[in-house]
Amino acid sequence: MATGVRRRAAIDLDAIIANARITTPDLASCVADLRANAYGHGFAPVVSALSEAGVGTFLASSDEDAAFARSMDPHLRVHVGTSESSAPPPPTSGLGLYGLGDVPGLRPTLRLTGEVIAVKTIPADSGVSYGYTYRTSAPTRVALVALGFADGVPRVASNRAPVVINGFRALVAGRIAMDQFVVDLGDNEAVVGDEAILVGDVTHDEPSIQDWAGAARVRPEVILSRLGKRIERVYPRA
Repeated sequence: MATGVRRRAAIDLDAIIANARITTPDLASCVADLRANAYGHGFAPVVSALSEAGVGTFLASSDEDAAFARSMDPHLRVHVGTSESSAPPPPTSGLGLYGLGDVPGLRPTLRLTGEVIAVKTIPADSGVSYGYTYRTSAPTRVALVALGFADGVPRVASNRAPVVINGFRALVAGRIAMDQFVVDLGDNEAVVGDEAILVGDVTHDEPSIQDWAGAARVRPEVILSRLGKRIERVYPRA
């Protein structure tokens, strides 16, 4: 759901289907792991796309999700899994659906962006964000991006995770706050309304979810599954 400023995750459903075919060529035998809201991608659109492509079995997190899937097609086989030992067997098509893993040909499935909501020039040796864990080495321009740990952006990635604004790649400057974080632009330009790319196209030197996972020292699926409800999910199709 949009909430004034843009916090957006663009989900590539075609890539998810393509990844399913790579991990399990016979889609009729594929068991798709859709726990944790399809790892932040949105349960309902993902189950719809995969069922149309021929997947008939899904691993869900809740009875509510399972009931939704069956309401679409009573012939769908939906397991309900948790992290407990009583969970059903591992799916035959798991995190590879979301481009995670070392299987050749897997495609990224999510693009995460936030909106620049302020830009200002600050002098050298200025402290940035809470605790001043980042200080500017010279007069510089900084941008404030409307995404924070309330949206699932991991605070432990402060001062380490990469962001791209207008083609300029930099690290988060200072601590990630509840609703926002800062990027040191140096001499580069930005204006209010510009897009800040947290996860994008690595072929254009944009950050990957693996980059953020490395900065936060967690597995990529942990970040994906914690992306919050304020982030609008959009589903462009080719």
